[in-house]
Amino acid sequence: MEAQMKVKDVMSGALTIILWIAVSALLAQKPQIDISLANSLGIPHAYDDVIKLQSGDLQFYKMTTANGSIQIAGFQYLRQSNTLTNVVQIGNITGFEGTAVKEIYTQRFGKYYVIYQYPQGNPQGLVLIRLDAHDLEYRIIDDMQFSSDFIGWSRIDIVSENHLVIALDDRLEFFDFASDTSQTLLDGADYQSSPIQQKRVYAMPTGHFMYVKDTCEDDAVETWFIFDSQGTHQFTMIMTDPWFGVSVIGPSYGQDCDFVHDRFYIGTPGMAYDSALLECHFPSPDSLHVFIIGAPVSPDEHLFRLVRFGDDRILRSYYDYGTYNGDYFLYMNHSPLEDNPEPTHWNAFGPIEPHIDSINDKIVTISARHEDYILVSALCTLDFPAPHTFTFPAPTVNVDLPVITFSHEDQLFMISDGRLYAFTVEFSVSNADETAVPPLHTLSAYPNPASLKGVITFKASIKQALELDIYNVRGQRVDTITLDSEGTAEWDLRNHKGAALSAGVYFAKPRNHKNIKPVKFIAIHSRRSLS
Repeated sequence: MEAQMKVKDVMSGALTIILWIAVSALLAQKPQIDISLANSLGIPHAYDDVIKLQSGDLQFYKMTTANGSIQIAGFQYLRQSNTLTNVVQIGNITGFEGTAVKEIYTQRFGKYYVIYQYPQGNPQGLVLIRLDAHDLEYRIIDDMQFSSDFIGWSRIDIVSENHLVIALDDRLEFFDFASDTSQTLLDGADYQSSPIQQKRVYAMPTGHFMYVKDTCEDDAVETWFIFDSQGTHQFTMIMTDPWFGVSVIGPSYGQDCDFVHDRFYIGTPGMAYDSALLECHFPSPDSLHVFIIGAPVSPDEHLFRLVRFGDDRILRSYYDYGTYNGDYFLYMNHSPLEDNPEPTHWNAFGPIEPHIDSINDKIVTISARHEDYILVSALCTLDFPAPHTFTFPAPTVNVDLPVITFSHEDQLFMISDGRLYAFTVEFSVSNADETAVPPLHTLSAYPNPASLKGVITFKASIKQALELDIYNVRGQRVDTITLDSEGTAEWDLRNHKGAALSAGVYFAKPRNHKNIKPVKFIAIHSRRSLS
């Protein structure tokens, strides 16, 4: 037992040293970010949709519908040459009756999928379109029964490159795009929902999808059937939380169907809580863990977007209907949200929609099109929350018009009012200690490491009363203490609420005094006696 405790102490000490070294290296890094407008050009061709290709080029599509036909044309933006290609006629789809209505469009598995229902107002079939740049494939489904109230966005989803799942009135159908065939996955009593439930399907980035009997009234029970991407049933979950009875499962379209730190998120454009979302992950092969997350501040926040920010942080933007003009807000949380529900930082953008793009694993850009200029702000994990903000003059536009942004490697693209802007994001890291002016005075902490049950003494080489802010490794201020006229103070390692700190690395930084170098210290649990 004594030997085990000694080993545990050695491992704990080694881990502490590693953490100290990692944090010290991080804080020594000073990011240098410069954003410049590389190119701007007008878009002379009409288009409906635009996607980013794997090369970073942009593909534009124009789809024209007529009675019994869909004509598809397209052109590209080539980023290396900053040029637009000529319009190419990609294909003409026929073989159905009436006018088709676009129901779903999304980019997945490296391809672009568009699903039309036809005819308008009384759907009798589907047109499935798959585009790879200028390569077109399509299928027409006319051998299934679609009710007049069939809503494609909630009852169709693309679950693999070649497979779609369709929730019909009487069965769950699994369609194979490659072979143009389908099979029934679920029917009968297991499939049918009650009058207060809606049938919904949702594709997950785990290679799974689910069929949900979605309760839409004050009823606490929902049934979720989980399948893999090949249509094999994995397990069934009964959701009993009362919250599920007052909201609905949103579609996987219009947001990133992807992981953020090993979890994925489902919007709930619900009946009672528009602002909530679901944080999901698989703790075991036969279990889906779902955590309900409310809006950070206001119950009227909706239209969320989430992006990864470094190794353990997440940025999420919301539109708040409850503010006077309707405002956008950006929040930063540590991940997962289940364990870190309270945002550590937030910012308001007013009524102008900000567009969030991940440039690399350290930088996220927030861009917005204002009436006569473009604003691009970069947030970096190395010096967050300090923004690196740049503005660019631009022709006067109606800011209510849609704006589209993409990022690829070190480039950011914005499409606004028939014009494409290409920005270059330059990023480098220097050692702050090499360029900074050496501090005139020092600050020491003793003992270091310090026991959480003891006290730590801070002493500055300058004999002056001043405030000392204490921060954790997340950059959160936990307490502020005051050095006396001799530059000395004792602290009991408790935060401003009187609660004991957690073990870990902390920093003491003199407030409003740049000539005193901050000091790092480690708080540890008291060693137990080995006797």
